[in-house]
Amino acid sequence: MIIKLVLKIGWILLGSISFVGGIIGLLLPVIPQVPFFLLTICCITKISPRFHNWLLRHPLYIKYAKT
Repeated sequence: MIIKLVLKIGWILLGSISFVGGIIGLLLPVIPQVPFFLLTICCITKISPRFHNWLLRHPLYIKYAKT
């Protein structure tokens, strides 16, 4: 129980830090923003099964990412 809570908080922190890195990458052209936003999406899918299911059923994901 405590381990799940610690993991969830860890994913939230990592997702938040990567989101801020992506925003900084939007403002500064030297830093790439795409890897940061992809890491943010990965962290959110680890936290929220509802978001994960929505992402897998989204038409753009089906068109471009699914093989």
